[in-house]
Amino acid sequence: MALPDAYRDRPIRVYSRNPDSRGRFVDRARTEFGLDVSAARSAEEAVRAAEVVVLATSSATPVVEAEWIRPGAYVAPLGPKQVGRAEFDPSIARTAAFVVSDSPAQVGAYDPPNVLVGSGLEGDLVHLGAVLAGDAQPPEGTRVFFSVGLAGTEAWLLDAVTR
Repeated sequence: MALPDAYRDRPIRVYSRNPDSRGRFVDRARTEFGLDVSAARSAEEAVRAAEVVVLATSSATPVVEAEWIRPGAYVAPLGPKQVGRAEFDPSIARTAAFVVSDSPAQVGAYDPPNVLVGSGLEGDLVHLGAVLAGDAQPPEGTRVFFSVGLAGTEAWLLDAVTR
Protein backbone atom coordinates (compact mmCIF):
# COMPACT_ATOMS: atom_id res chain seq x y z
CA MET A 1 0.00 0.00 0.00
CA ALA A 2 1.37 3.37 -0.96
CA LEU A 3 -0.27 6.60 0.05
CA PRO A 4 0.49 9.79 -1.86
CA ASP A 5 2.93 11.96 0.06
CA ALA A 6 0.20 14.57 0.67
CA TYR A 7 -1.67 12.02 2.79
CA ARG A 8 1.18 10.06 4.37
CA ASP A 9 1.55 12.33 7.41
CA ARG A 10 -2.13 12.99 8.01
CA PRO A 11 -3.51 11.36 11.11
CA ILE A 12 -5.75 8.34 10.64
CA ARG A 13 -8.30 7.43 13.29
CA VAL A 14 -9.79 3.96 13.42
CA TYR A 15 -12.60 2.53 15.47
CA SER A 16 -13.83 -0.97 16.13
CA ARG A 17 -16.27 -2.06 18.81
CA ASN A 18 -13.69 -4.68 19.72
CA PRO A 19 -10.78 -2.97 21.54
CA ASP A 20 -8.39 -5.86 20.80
CA SER A 21 -9.10 -5.71 17.06
CA ARG A 22 -8.79 -1.93 17.12
CA GLY A 23 -5.41 -2.13 18.86
CA ARG A 24 -4.06 -4.81 16.53
CA PHE A 25 -5.07 -2.79 13.48
CA VAL A 26 -3.41 0.36 14.83
CA ASP A 27 -0.20 -1.52 15.66
CA ARG A 28 -0.08 -3.19 12.24
CA ALA A 29 -0.76 0.04 10.32
CA ARG A 30 1.99 1.82 12.23
CA THR A 31 4.52 -1.02 11.97
CA GLU A 32 3.93 -2.26 8.43
CA PHE A 33 3.02 1.00 6.71
CA GLY A 34 4.53 3.71 8.92
CA LEU A 35 1.22 5.53 9.15
CA ASP A 36 0.14 7.98 11.84
CA VAL A 37 -2.74 5.85 13.14
CA SER A 38 -4.53 6.13 16.45
CA ALA A 39 -7.45 4.32 18.01
CA ALA A 40 -10.62 6.38 18.46
CA ARG A 41 -12.79 5.81 21.51
CA SER A 42 -15.99 5.96 19.43
CA ALA A 43 -17.19 5.90 15.84
CA GLU A 44 -18.10 9.56 16.17
CA GLU A 45 -14.56 10.46 17.27
CA ALA A 46 -13.16 8.49 14.33
CA VAL A 47 -15.17 10.32 11.65
CA ARG A 48 -15.62 13.86 12.96
CA ALA A 49 -13.42 16.20 10.91
CA ALA A 50 -12.12 13.33 8.73
CA GLU A 51 -11.56 14.12 5.06
CA VAL A 52 -12.04 10.47 4.11
CA VAL A 53 -14.46 8.12 5.90
CA VAL A 54 -14.34 4.44 5.02
CA LEU A 55 -16.99 2.22 6.60
CA ALA A 56 -15.80 -1.36 6.45
CA THR A 57 -17.96 -3.24 8.91
CA SER A 58 -20.29 -6.18 9.11
CA SER A 59 -22.76 -4.13 11.15
CA ALA A 60 -26.45 -4.61 10.47
CA THR A 61 -27.18 -1.13 11.82
CA PRO A 62 -25.77 2.28 10.82
CA VAL A 63 -22.44 3.00 12.51
CA VAL A 64 -22.16 6.74 11.81
CA GLU A 65 -24.61 9.61 11.64
CA ALA A 66 -24.83 12.16 8.85
CA GLU A 67 -24.16 15.10 11.18
CA TRP A 68 -20.81 13.56 12.13
CA ILE A 69 -19.58 13.77 8.54
CA ARG A 70 -17.48 16.82 7.76
CA PRO A 71 -18.78 18.90 4.82
CA GLY A 72 -16.65 18.06 1.80
CA ALA A 73 -15.64 14.62 3.04
CA TYR A 74 -15.39 11.54 0.86
CA VAL A 75 -17.47 8.65 2.28
CA ALA A 76 -17.17 5.03 1.15
CA PRO A 77 -19.46 2.46 2.76
CA LEU A 78 -18.11 -1.00 1.96
CA GLY A 79 -20.25 -3.21 4.20
CA PRO A 80 -23.91 -4.27 4.16
CA LYS A 81 -26.36 -1.97 2.39
CA GLN A 82 -29.68 -3.84 2.46
CA VAL A 83 -32.91 -2.66 4.06
CA GLY A 84 -32.87 -4.06 7.59
CA ARG A 85 -29.14 -4.79 7.43
CA ALA A 86 -26.99 -1.77 6.65
CA GLU A 87 -23.94 -0.09 8.15
CA PHE A 88 -24.90 3.01 6.17
CA ASP A 89 -27.86 5.33 6.78
CA PRO A 90 -29.39 6.89 3.62
CA SER A 91 -29.36 10.29 5.36
CA ILE A 92 -25.62 10.46 4.59
CA ALA A 93 -26.39 10.18 0.87
CA ARG A 94 -29.28 12.67 1.18
CA THR A 95 -26.94 15.32 2.58
CA ALA A 96 -24.15 14.64 0.05
CA ALA A 97 -23.49 16.88 -2.94
CA PHE A 98 -22.67 13.87 -5.13
CA VAL A 99 -23.37 10.14 -4.89
CA VAL A 100 -21.63 7.85 -7.36
CA SER A 101 -22.08 4.10 -7.80
CA ASP A 102 -20.26 1.46 -9.78
CA SER A 103 -23.68 0.21 -10.94
CA PRO A 104 -26.77 2.34 -10.24
CA ALA A 105 -28.89 -0.29 -12.03
CA GLN A 106 -27.90 -2.92 -9.48
CA VAL A 107 -29.04 -0.76 -6.57
CA GLY A 108 -32.64 -1.68 -7.41
CA ALA A 109 -31.91 -5.32 -8.20
CA TYR A 110 -31.16 -6.74 -4.78
CA ASP A 111 -33.28 -8.94 -2.56
CA PRO A 112 -33.54 -7.84 0.17
CA PRO A 113 -33.72 -4.36 -1.35
CA ASN A 114 -30.82 -1.95 -1.20
CA VAL A 115 -31.06 0.64 1.59
CA LEU A 116 -31.41 3.41 -1.03
CA VAL A 117 -34.50 1.81 -2.61
CA GLY A 118 -37.49 3.94 -1.68
CA SER A 119 -35.30 6.77 -0.38
CA GLY A 120 -35.84 8.95 -3.43
CA LEU A 121 -32.11 8.86 -4.14
CA GLU A 122 -32.02 6.02 -6.68
CA GLY A 123 -32.48 8.39 -9.63
CA ASP A 124 -29.74 10.73 -8.42
CA LEU A 125 -26.94 8.15 -8.46
CA VAL A 126 -24.18 8.98 -10.92
CA HIS A 127 -22.51 6.07 -12.68
CA LEU A 128 -18.81 5.73 -11.93
CA GLY A 129 -18.26 5.24 -15.67
CA ALA A 130 -19.48 8.80 -16.29
CA VAL A 131 -16.93 10.11 -13.79
CA LEU A 132 -14.12 8.05 -15.32
CA ALA A 133 -15.04 9.24 -18.83
CA GLY A 134 -15.07 12.87 -17.67
CA ASP A 135 -18.79 13.24 -18.38
CA ALA A 136 -19.64 13.94 -14.73
CA GLN A 137 -17.61 16.08 -12.37
CA PRO A 138 -18.11 15.82 -8.62
CA PRO A 139 -19.14 19.24 -7.30
CA GLU A 140 -17.72 20.70 -4.12
CA GLY A 141 -19.25 19.17 -1.04
CA THR A 142 -19.56 15.75 0.50
CA ARG A 143 -19.10 12.89 -1.96
CA VAL A 144 -20.28 9.34 -1.41
CA PHE A 145 -19.09 6.31 -3.34
CA PHE A 146 -21.96 3.86 -3.01
CA SER A 147 -20.42 0.63 -4.22
CA VAL A 148 -22.56 -2.36 -5.08
CA GLY A 149 -19.52 -4.58 -4.93
CA LEU A 150 -17.82 -4.55 -8.32
CA ALA A 151 -14.33 -5.64 -7.35
CA GLY A 152 -11.62 -3.01 -7.29
CA THR A 153 -13.73 0.10 -7.69
CA GLU A 154 -13.38 1.17 -4.06
CA ALA A 155 -9.59 0.99 -4.24
CA TRP A 156 -9.46 2.84 -7.57
CA LEU A 157 -11.74 5.63 -6.39
CA LEU A 158 -9.94 6.07 -3.08
CA ASP A 159 -6.65 6.31 -4.99
CA ALA A 160 -8.16 8.93 -7.30
CA VAL A 161 -9.55 10.96 -4.39
CA THR A 162 -6.21 11.01 -2.56
CA ARG A 163 -4.24 12.27 -5.57
